Amino acid sequence: MNEVSLMMILDQLDEGVHVVDLEGNTIYYNRAMGRIEGLDPKDVLGQSLLRNFPSLSKETSTLWYVLQTRNPLVQVSQTYLNPRGEKITSVNNTYPLYVQGEFVGAFEVTRDLSRVARLTEQVVQLQSELHPPLRNQAKKKSSFYSFDDIVTQSESMLVLLAKAKRAANTGISVLITGETGTGKEMVAQSIHTYSSRADGPFIAQNCAALPESLLEGILFGTVRGSFTGAVDRPGLFEQAQGGTLLLDEIDSMGLNLQAKLLRVLQEGRIRRLGDLREKEIDVRILATTNKPTEESIRQGLIRTDLYYRINVLETALPPLRERKEDIELLIQHFLRQMADKHQRSVPTLNFDVLLTLKNHDWPGNVRELAHVIEAGVVMAEQEFGVNELPNYLQAKAPTLKRRKGKEKKSTLTLQECLRELEERMIRVALEKTEGNLTKASEQLGISRQLLQYKLRSIDYKKIQGGIK
Repeated sequence: MNEVSLMMILDQLDEGVHVVDLEGNTIYYNRAMGRIEGLDPKDVLGQSLLRNFPSLSKETSTLWYVLQTRNPLVQVSQTYLNPRGEKITSVNNTYPLYVQGEFVGAFEVTRDLSRVARLTEQVVQLQSELHPPLRNQAKKKSSFYSFDDIVTQSESMLVLLAKAKRAANTGISVLITGETGTGKEMVAQSIHTYSSRADGPFIAQNCAALPESLLEGILFGTVRGSFTGAVDRPGLFEQAQGGTLLLDEIDSMGLNLQAKLLRVLQEGRIRRLGDLREKEIDVRILATTNKPTEESIRQGLIRTDLYYRINVLETALPPLRERKEDIELLIQHFLRQMADKHQRSVPTLNFDVLLTLKNHDWPGNVRELAHVIEAGVVMAEQEFGVNELPNYLQAKAPTLKRRKGKEKKSTLTLQECLRELEERMIRVALEKTEGNLTKASEQLGISRQLLQYKLRSIDYKKIQGGIK
């Protein structure tokens, strides 16, 4: 296949194809790319990439990034202006170009998202008109969490929260990391309500929920005429003036938008999309990630310069499985909270349910525990029993395991019932005293020697190492 035939085939594609040499000059530009960017291919060939798209720079252009690093970019969103000032939003796959092993340039395959971005922007604008944000809602203290609302007795959590309190009034940026469900936004709201900005707005935006092109307009705002259907609308930075802006899952934000965010953090000014004027802002930035930041940096999800700028203080929330001393405390808290929420009486918690909940690893962390307790409170009548647990936890319940081991027996004898009750009471005493035999025997009202005797007849292999 000769070069002319290849170009004819590329011209029939619905996706745009743009090829540049090592100096960033265009050497191929198909008709679909011309339709996407509103340009005639003949006017682009031989011209510098940055000359045709003055809104781009070597730092923000995906093609220039690949020319400089020789690293491919896959499914990267990019928003820029053509020479007529029209906004283009696209998703690009950009690769280094080699000929016989020699690096000669870069090529990009582009899918147009401009119409989708405009329609989505119009939907967001309509929603903001129907449900305008309440700028004074931060003054309603009950609307946001405070440090007093965080239920814990874990020493690691208490040390972490003490640091967050000290940082709250400094105005520094805080990066909150932790698995899903560990309470990152709860800590962020607590920092806000404990700070001097408590009377200002608190606004949270999930960066993973929107494409980069739309997120940029929501953060920075738009001006009338910046693209078809655009209106004058303040972005979240302006709406959060004097308060706090939480950027949730910041590692999901596109690298180009991260570069613009870094500039805002450094200069304290923003520019709405399509505007020539800059506005000063006074907004505290908090951010969260679901994974360790070192992993995000290694995977290229967070720019290192933005990481060092926003990570003045990193608050790494431990997963619930690493602070199991909080589980029973949280269970009692959620029992009361969910009973009040659903206007029900607080049910009695079955002991086997307590053991099951305390032994579970909680991959969904505190959020998973809250949902399990809420479902149990709603379904329980007077006792929150094993049947009120979800199926995946019912299978772990001690009663089910014992029942499987005694399938041939339809009932338990009185002696077996007493033995089972005695075993439960000993387990509870040992758990409450963290394996201290002297304290456990005092709680049970028996001597330490008698407790040791009874332990010899009970299977305590799992906790014997912790007995004192």
